[in-house]
Amino acid sequence: MTEIPQDFFKWDVKQRLTLLEATVYWTGELVTGFLTSTFSISRVQATKDIAQYLSLRPDNLRYDRSLKRYLITEQFSPLLITGSPQECLQVLQASQSAAPPVVTLMSNLPTVEVLTSPTRHIDVGVLRPVLQAARFGLVLEIGYQSMSTPEPAVRKVQPHTLVFDGWRWHMRAFSYSHNEFRDFVLARIHQASVVGKPEQPSPVDTLWEMQLTVEIGPHPGLSDSQKQAVERDFGMTDGKCSTTVRAALLSYLLLSLRIGKDDYQREAMVQQIVLLNRDELQPYLAF
Repeated sequence: MTEIPQDFFKWDVKQRLTLLEATVYWTGELVTGFLTSTFSISRVQATKDIAQYLSLRPDNLRYDRSLKRYLITEQFSPLLITGSPQECLQVLQASQSAAPPVVTLMSNLPTVEVLTSPTRHIDVGVLRPVLQAARFGLVLEIGYQSMSTPEPAVRKVQPHTLVFDGWRWHMRAFSYSHNEFRDFVLARIHQASVVGKPEQPSPVDTLWEMQLTVEIGPHPGLSDSQKQAVERDFGMTDGKCSTTVRAALLSYLLLSLRIGKDDYQREAMVQQIVLLNRDELQPYLAF
């Protein structure tokens, strides 16, 4: 296995080769045009990048002339990435941020402690076919342990989006086994394999396409000064703030806000915020 020193590549070349490797590893293929469009480089430069990568990992890729793209090989061995599911999921999470992280040079900063939750284990052998199926519109056969059944079951699904709810990852997918769209927690999938293309397009996921407005405000049991503190905390105006969410993800948002069916009945100091437009959202609430 070829080992490379930290300063072996120029920074820009390393970024392109890292993306090249990650793309092949997680999707199983690479089209030269992906590099040219992503980095605004010429096709000649993209070809040079691929050649340089192959000089270091010649057994990682093979060119398929009929498909006109590079495909992953069974001998693939990561050079620039770890190949861990968490590495990939962190990139996916950052890529959806409205304000991508920016490296800033700052001094005299205070001490910071960041609390991290236990990492959910996701099998790389599960995540790779899930990513490929979601990216290319393929059908998966998965072994899934639902919390509503005592034993795992085999499900046939077509995933379309991966979702991080702030605590765990799941895939939104059309379940052929249930004939409806459902959420499948990635950590509860113990095996996944691509079985091919769908015989016909899946129906429209109406709950995914529908946008809802969620309004929250201070718990009515708080004192006036406590309500003002909550309003400042959430940037509320006139005692409320609003956010939009897909109907399919409403329950995850409310869970993250610790809002349930008894938010008004709970002790004000514990609950602090409540759902204001419950009647409007009632058809989409899971509680």
